[in-house]
Amino acid sequence: MKKIYFFLAILIAAGFSACTDGIGLDVAPPQSYPQENPQVVDGFTVVAGSAFNAALALTDEEIALQVVKVTATPALAEGATIVFRTEISDTKDFVNVVELPVTSADNAATTLSSDLGEAVKKLFNTKAPVAHSIYLRNYLYIQDGTSASMVPAPAVFGPYSVTPYSNIQIEPAYYLVGDVNGWNIGNLDAYKFSHSDLSVYDDPIFTITLQMSGNFKVVPQSNEDAASWEGVLGNPVDQNTDLDGILGANFTGAMRVAESQWVKITINMMESTYTIELLGNAPRQLYVPGGHQGWVIESAPIVYSPNLDWKFDGYIYMEAGNEFKFTPAPNWNTAYGDGGNGTLSTSGGNLTVSETGFYRLTVDLSQEPYTYTATATNWGLIGDATPGGWDTSTPMTLNVATGEWTVTTTLTGGTFKFRANDGWDINLGGDVNNLTYGGNDIPVAEAGAYLITLKLGDASVYACTVVKQ
Repeated sequence: MKKIYFFLAILIAAGFSACTDGIGLDVAPPQSYPQENPQVVDGFTVVAGSAFNAALALTDEEIALQVVKVTATPALAEGATIVFRTEISDTKDFVNVVELPVTSADNAATTLSSDLGEAVKKLFNTKAPVAHSIYLRNYLYIQDGTSASMVPAPAVFGPYSVTPYSNIQIEPAYYLVGDVNGWNIGNLDAYKFSHSDLSVYDDPIFTITLQMSGNFKVVPQSNEDAASWEGVLGNPVDQNTDLDGILGANFTGAMRVAESQWVKITINMMESTYTIELLGNAPRQLYVPGGHQGWVIESAPIVYSPNLDWKFDGYIYMEAGNEFKFTPAPNWNTAYGDGGNGTLSTSGGNLTVSETGFYRLTVDLSQEPYTYTATATNWGLIGDATPGGWDTSTPMTLNVATGEWTVTTTLTGGTFKFRANDGWDINLGGDVNNLTYGGNDIPVAEAGAYLITLKLGDASVYACTVVKQ
């Protein structure tokens, strides 16, 4: 065997501490693998370690796992030993690689179960205790005193299923139950905490924003599914009005919001803690400063929240490329900008529109992530009183300065509504002095020519006039 000699500094890792990030919810079922054929590398017969004869679901017990073993060797110099270096990857071409700490002894390499779990988490960039498929690449070195030679070709084995361990169980969803919903654990759909798209182990933060007062507890998904109180999360102190504290299934006390107001409740299920942010009364409006009005925040148009529920709506005409933001007051103390993918962030850049149009802007600050929409609209009439009946909209014309849409047309006896973009996603009806989305059809008592004006320039009230000519 041709040897290429070089000096190595071989560091035996002390090993990471056992992970404490959470119990796996998706542990792989028991699985065994047929024994892989031994690999003969330059006269060395190499086999996968006994630890990988079956799918590994790691536990809190710290054990040594055999990774690889040499069962036959060519003649070695007296006193020479075999030293291993092992890498893991998620693919057999080893594009992504993480070093696995191993200890070499008796022609075999072992690793600690905690080290394997941490390496798998690092490779897949997640703390979630779910099964992952990995490949093992093992390099062999012949060490003789202070010099060592590397066997040119590594031995590669896999794939193997490994489920990292975590001692914290985080459920997919959580709900609020309490005085606000009559302590009805069987109907919590409206009181679900919001969460990001990440694994709950990588983002253990859940939030809910609502108007409430009184006592409450936190219901895990499994309890909501079973409508069971056993395992509901409470506090050590009953009717605790502290704005932060700990949660636990063994605590019988409830948290309490003393006065009726909007609150944002945040739970961290990695740490089993909660915080309550008192928001007071919800704002009635948000300001929309931007290029459409010269960034003069004191005179910025608004989007409006008729229900004081942190949800806002309004219409603004904008040119293509116009930039803007939302602010809760006519100042720059807080400004909501682009958080990406339709979300808002107080640290985000300016929002923008790509086309010129009369935009419906909506903002939802009722739960995180905060979101917005900007939808260009063209309005028309629809209904059996209109020339196009219920099939074809009668187009209206926009007055950019006032935000009013008008049309003069002949109406027959019957009813009509207003709709945008020749569709039903956005439509207005009901009381002509207070139009609402999805409102009732508007009656026409007498046939004739009418001047019809839809007033969307004031976000606090949408209205229309129907004037017979």
